Amino acid sequence: MLAQAQEVIFLKATSDKMKDAVIAKLANQAADFYGDAFKQCQYKDNLPKEVLPVLAAKHCIMQANAELHQSILAKQKKRFGEEIARLLTEC
Repeated sequence: MLAQAQEVIFLKATSDKMKDAVIAKLANQAADFYGDAFKQCQYKDNLPKEVLPVLAAKHCIMQANAELHQSILAKQKKRFGEEIARLLTEC
């Protein structure tokens, strides 16, 4: 639930057009929470089978959002190599 709450804050920050640095930090924190949830749920036998793929997908989506906004910051600072590297990052 903590990951979902962080994702909602990320979505609100995105819709309010907050600074890319703030949005990137929120997305990165949400990705960390989803990753932690995934690790904790891996060994639970009583969960529906759909839970793990959803958590993994949410982790990758939030990580991609964090990298996107970090690449925008890198572009603004004219760090074009970092921008390209962040855009090529895979989950």
